[in-house]
Amino acid sequence: MAFRKTRFYAIIELPRPVNCLIAFASVLLGGWLGIHSIPPPLLFAALSAALITAGGNALNDLCGITEDRINKPHRPLPSGRLSPSIARLEMGVFLLAGISLAFSLPGPAFAIALIAVTSLIFYNTYLKRVPLIGNLTVSALGGLAFLYGGAAVKTLSAPWLIAGFAFLFHLGRELLKDLEDSAGDRQLSGGTVPIFWGEKIARILITGIFTILIITTPLPALLGVYSSIYLSLILLLNLLLIFVLIRLWQKDTLGYLNKLLK
Repeated sequence: MAFRKTRFYAIIELPRPVNCLIAFASVLLGGWLGIHSIPPPLLFAALSAALITAGGNALNDLCGITEDRINKPHRPLPSGRLSPSIARLEMGVFLLAGISLAFSLPGPAFAIALIAVTSLIFYNTYLKRVPLIGNLTVSALGGLAFLYGGAAVKTLSAPWLIAGFAFLFHLGRELLKDLEDSAGDRQLSGGTVPIFWGEKIARILITGIFTILIITTPLPALLGVYSSIYLSLILLLNLLLIFVLIRLWQKDTLGYLNKLLK
């Protein structure tokens, strides 16, 4: 009974529900920015994105067991709480369900869903081991979630600014995650930015990316594109980014900083 309970929790943990919720909310926001309502197609797109994210996370863990034994030994697969065969089944169900929901959406939205699934597969099987290119791929998917919401309600022009900011935010966080995971990533062929170009270069890139965000994210509100509510939220985010940049150079709090950014 205890084993079944442990496996049940591992099945829930594998897709990383918090990440799925973030994808769901990002798609909703991307569509809402255009029409200021949440019609059924937008809900379908948000659920589709959450399911695709779940499948992508399962695939990520399947392809990353070697390094996770060092970096994240508590995860379901390296800890032995879940077998690879169940993880593969879970991955397939999530990805198929996500694509199936996208069938009912407008053509551009369905195309975005296909691009997302293809990118996730290509990233986890190859690009993950290519310095910077892998980071750019994952970051683009983070921005694509907002465009997916816009495409679902046929207002692709509305979420472009937020998608761009999301891309930069994810890129900085991806590089920070690579710094955190350097020990396990050295087990891979190829490498990440900290391994290939050095940890100092990675920290410089993160600092530059987050500095650009701090400078540019208030501009849409100052120019009247978004409201004062947006500006208030962005100022809070930028205070967090400043804190992260200060602690980044202390070199001992990377896992904590990644959790804060999530």
